Amino acid sequence: MKGGGRVARTGPDDSQAVRRVLDGDTEAFTVLVKAHEQHLFRLLSRHLPASEVPEAAQEAFLDAYQHLSKLREPERFRSWLSAIALRRSADFWRENARRAERGVDFSSPVELAWLESVMLEDSSERFEQQIERGEAARLVETLLKEISPEDRIAVELYYAEEYSVAEIGEMLGWGESKVKVRLHRARQKMARKCEGLTGRGGTT
Repeated sequence: MKGGGRVARTGPDDSQAVRRVLDGDTEAFTVLVKAHEQHLFRLLSRHLPASEVPEAAQEAFLDAYQHLSKLREPERFRSWLSAIALRRSADFWRENARRAERGVDFSSPVELAWLESVMLEDSSERFEQQIERGEAARLVETLLKEISPEDRIAVELYYAEEYSVAEIGEMLGWGESKVKVRLHRARQKMARKCEGLTGRGGTT
């Protein structure tokens, strides 16, 4: 079921800490770091290679500190910080896409069968199960490279992590209708890639 409430509104302690920082008490930002560093590391670890997570987390906190005055609702600090982190993730994949990378070998019948099944299956639970299989990770990665970095984040949030459309919209700064359209288009593009790799013809 979608909607685990993980993009929770932050509490009064966060709001007070934000206001203290804005009032000149820069040390109060450590309260925010300690309160949300575990959440931030968990979030980034789902969207970045492990080696990239510490630096991305540090940059996200630095970005949040430098632009704290732009946060209109201090009680929503965690959601705002999550959005900053996800933009960092999108930037990483955008840069990564510019580099020439070695292709994936789809010669194995087992891999081809998995590739077809994961794209034909609409269930987010099925998708999540396949994501967790180590032998499937590189196939998923190839499909995700077919879509934009922002769409990649949205697809991962929705299908693998089971965030709701509303939660994704809040984290990415999109309206719910935009989230639905982007998810639909991303799946279509990934499905077309799947068809090309497996030699399937016709229309869906």
